[in-house]
Amino acid sequence: MRVLMTTWATASHYLPMVPLGWALRAAGHEVRVACQPSFAEYVAGTGLHPVVIGEDVDAGVFWRGASVDDAPAARSARAVTMFATVGERLADGVTRFARDRRCDAVVYEPRAYAGLIAAARLGVPAVRHLYGVDYTYARHPDERELLDPVWARLGLTDVRPHGDLTVDPCPPTLQIPGAGNAHAVRHVPYNGPETVPGWLAEPPARRRVCVTWGTTFAKTAGHLDPLRAVLAGVADLDAEVVLAIAKGQRELVEPVPDGVRVVESMPLSLLLPGCSLVVHQGGPGTALAAVAAGVPQVTIPSIGDQPLNTERLEAAGAARGVAFAELSPAVVRAAAAAVLDGPAYAAAAEALRAENAAQPAPATAVDRLLALV
Repeated sequence: MRVLMTTWATASHYLPMVPLGWALRAAGHEVRVACQPSFAEYVAGTGLHPVVIGEDVDAGVFWRGASVDDAPAARSARAVTMFATVGERLADGVTRFARDRRCDAVVYEPRAYAGLIAAARLGVPAVRHLYGVDYTYARHPDERELLDPVWARLGLTDVRPHGDLTVDPCPPTLQIPGAGNAHAVRHVPYNGPETVPGWLAEPPARRRVCVTWGTTFAKTAGHLDPLRAVLAGVADLDAEVVLAIAKGQRELVEPVPDGVRVVESMPLSLLLPGCSLVVHQGGPGTALAAVAAGVPQVTIPSIGDQPLNTERLEAAGAARGVAFAELSPAVVRAAAAAVLDGPAYAAAAEALRAENAAQPAPATAVDRLLALV
């Protein structure tokens, strides 16, 4: 079986698909990952084979003039327009490769519309791979007016945006009712390769708090001011604080409070298992990595699916949300202290960890793909 994977050029959308890619390769199937040029090296670093399609797209163009204070509907419209526009630009190249390579199926993350379009054009199974709570399914009725014209321009009359099968790595307790024909799998956190440093191989002397803010906010806002407020709030807790940032973000957070350890591009799958708390922006990658590690969370959501992720984590009792508009060092300190000192949060996080661990391995989805093909 020949499988083409397609992804938006960002780690949070792509990495959740990697375990399925490994499982397909281990079962003897061919896997290729269609991506923009700047993302090819990153894909290759995960052990899968990238195929460069089209040219790089400056996502910042779609966000000029935007603010985190904009109405959610306005921000959502910008995001969908961005994803749809890029998908349309890449569709011909992805379709051509899939046709020439005689791919049997296309696996796409929910915003990689070029993969969905290619599958519809070629009449091969389209397999949607989620990266967290099924936000795009919940949003589809509101997004149709932006997506339907894209399908029409491409001459497609029967596009099912949720594909023929959904591979779902989100624990059932956190998931919302979504599209049918879903195959639940365990979330296997993978955040890239890295050597385990000596300090991380030993148990922490005090409770360890991880602070991170993903990669998307800095790219669109050009700053990490919210992260500065978070650091000011947790720096004087009775805990070891570790700030996990992406490569190139250091200058956006300087000066770092004394006593805070800074790590760049450290995989959360290595860091979180030794933590007692993670404070972050509510992104799905960090949220599910914390779930897999059994770590309670404090989230400060502002954009996209972050509010929904926070809502689901709070409902499960494993997190405490802080409204972005109320973000201040004092508010963050109070929320972090409440979670650290509240055994109910730790118990709920452990329950989610056990639930995730009991889910079927990603390899079980291989047979589902074979059945579709």
